[in-house]
Amino acid sequence: MQCKVCGITQIQQAQALEAMGVAYIGFIFYPVSKRYVLSALTMEQLFAFKPIHAKKVGVFVNETLEQVVEIVQAAGLDMVQLHGDETEDYCARLNKLVPVIKVFRIGNALPVYSSYDNAAAYYLFDTDSSMYGGTGQHFNWELIKNENFNKPYFLSGGIGPNDVQGIEVMRKTKAGNNLAVIDINSQFETSPGIKNIEKIKTFIDAII
Repeated sequence: MQCKVCGITQIQQAQALEAMGVAYIGFIFYPVSKRYVLSALTMEQLFAFKPIHAKKVGVFVNETLEQVVEIVQAAGLDMVQLHGDETEDYCARLNKLVPVIKVFRIGNALPVYSSYDNAAAYYLFDTDSSMYGGTGQHFNWELIKNENFNKPYFLSGGIGPNDVQGIEVMRKTKAGNNLAVIDINSQFETSPGIKNIEKIKTFIDAII
């Protein structure tokens, strides 16, 4: 089991997460977000941050392909996470250049995802809302537990310190066979974009 911490806005915190073994560090390139990374850091600072083990993930929402590629190069990103309405063709084209995490937002039912099997490297399941981006709320994990996913996926959506037991239960389900990464964000913050590093460390020690 690996962990991704998203919504990072400070290089010092990114370095601390790398040091504690976080596998994926997420930077949000969606201007509407309260955690929009370019409000706090420059492209040069992002490029200069070169973790040894962790992957730098850029989060985008309905951005042009050209702009995403430009930012990937300028910020030195290892992966991209697509949180909008990106098509299979869009994802497939980008996935040839950099590994793509395609997000599916879950409300009352599991959306159709299989058409993206050949267009993305990973899936990410998050909570549906009227707006793009994280909600800080859970979706009903019962909706995915019996799915046989064809690729590894990230589990997201308001995951916090009280979910350790629930994650253990999920790992024992059919869907648990491909559960690769727990994605955390707002439940481990002191304010938007500022993480409680000790709280994250305690959580990671409990799930890994």
